[in-house]
Amino acid sequence: MDRRVTSLSWMAGWLLLAAGGCTPAQYARQADQTAYATIVSTQHLALAASRPFDVTYRPVAQAASRPADPIRIGGRTVNLAGDQPAVLTAGECLEIAFRNSRTLQTRKEQLYSQALALANQRRSWDSPLLAGALPAALEHAEVNKGDETDAAAAGPNASLTQQFVNGGALTLGAALNLATDLSGINNTLAGSLLSANFTQPLLQGAWRGFAYEPQYRRERDFVFAVFDHERFTQTFATGILTDYYHVLEQRDQLENEAANIDRLKQTLALTKVLAEGGQVSRIQQDQAEQNLLDAQVRIEGSRQGYRDALDQFKVTLGLPIMANVEPDYPAVLKALAEGGPRSIDLDEARAISVALSSRPDVLTQRAGVRDAKRDVEIAADMFYPEVDLAVGISAANTGRNDFARTRFDRHSRYASLAVDYDLDQTDNRDAYRTAILAHAKAQRDLAEFEDRVRMEVRSAYRSLVQSRKSYELQVHNVEIALRRRKLAALQQKEGLASARDVLEAEEALRTAQNGLTRALVGYTATRLGFLARLGMLEVDERGQVHERAEPVRFDRIERRYDYVGAR
Repeated sequence: MDRRVTSLSWMAGWLLLAAGGCTPAQYARQADQTAYATIVSTQHLALAASRPFDVTYRPVAQAASRPADPIRIGGRTVNLAGDQPAVLTAGECLEIAFRNSRTLQTRKEQLYSQALALANQRRSWDSPLLAGALPAALEHAEVNKGDETDAAAAGPNASLTQQFVNGGALTLGAALNLATDLSGINNTLAGSLLSANFTQPLLQGAWRGFAYEPQYRRERDFVFAVFDHERFTQTFATGILTDYYHVLEQRDQLENEAANIDRLKQTLALTKVLAEGGQVSRIQQDQAEQNLLDAQVRIEGSRQGYRDALDQFKVTLGLPIMANVEPDYPAVLKALAEGGPRSIDLDEARAISVALSSRPDVLTQRAGVRDAKRDVEIAADMFYPEVDLAVGISAANTGRNDFARTRFDRHSRYASLAVDYDLDQTDNRDAYRTAILAHAKAQRDLAEFEDRVRMEVRSAYRSLVQSRKSYELQVHNVEIALRRRKLAALQQKEGLASARDVLEAEEALRTAQNGLTRALVGYTATRLGFLARLGMLEVDERGQVHERAEPVRFDRIERRYDYVGAR
């Protein structure tokens, strides 16, 4: 017997898509609206501001191996593939990074995904959760040289579920069953059912918000995640600036090496004249020539180091490697030097206080203590017996085909009380004692963590002070090196100094100039990093960094989660 069966089955999601008339792109936009609404409302709670962002990634170039088309930055067009390098300011690099950085894009997507998952998880708490399906099947069967039969069936159903903080759940349901052989309405069977069910625990897991605890933690952790994302934008921006300044430092070292070579050539030429005149030995001439050769070897290494640093910076910005760009040298370093080392209106004690009231990791540690304490309460609740109350009502349709009319006068009702108590409480006993130990450990961990925060801030503050002092010393060092080099060159002409004295003065000047740039960049980067760790920076939507007079503290978060303000 040859039996051929043709069946067509529609899954619930496909039917809902067709019934709603929505395309996948429209559903994606709905997801965006849901996620962004969650992010914006949480930003307002945590930061008293809304900073929505676009999760769509729009890279400057799809391929990192070739230059991109010209890009628009800060009101000007930058040609990345020009014959002459495009000079980028620090502000323009920040704008490019915030538009194009792969690292920042990943962080945005992570926060977006968290927001979307949170909005999905809390649907049955905020309002009744709609669920259901529209399953259907159509079948045609044919027996070889025999009868043909057709059949169709559908069983759409829907329900609304509302969860309650005290553990109860209310479900309203509706179901419809249809079956037909497709020969007419008289051969169609239809049935419907309406139901309502309510369950409520009376002892274990009831009345103290235990049922809502997992959702509560998800909500709170997302608030912390938004706060942490805000702090990440600050550290990310300072990281971009620090990398930019380090590229400038490499470029300045290259220029210092080139200037040093020019001076060494002058010294070699003078020493050669003096050696030919018999005023100095040939050894001094060889020494000057050797120093020149060493400098020429060294500048090749400096040139390679600068190119490598610049390429790495392009990757950090999300630019193609072949983009022909350079930092704004020497204008930026000159501006930093003219401005001098900017001070911070913070002493060590206040810096520690700010860190303990503004760092996201402190939030997490303090929340961990609260959660551990709550876990003790949950473990203690497990000693109670399970006593669950369930009530419900249902009503079916009136007749075989009259599914639209429900016989409420012949409904079914039920009520049940289920009790379950395990006489062996060993597992609960051990879990309770373990929870107590975990709470004690969480308290110890918090105390140790806050001590480590104090230690880190003290160390960072000392590094800041030391970095500023190093810069001031290097300024004086360059002044002496310049004077020493000038004096040595004059005395060599007069026969009062040897070539060795001049060469040592040249080396000292090169080292001092490099040290000054390193100290200037080091202090600037250390200061920015210190402010970022304390939350005393603000980054706008274009990535521009602005210093704050006061940090973003836990104040607004503490209104909802009072334990994060513990001292």
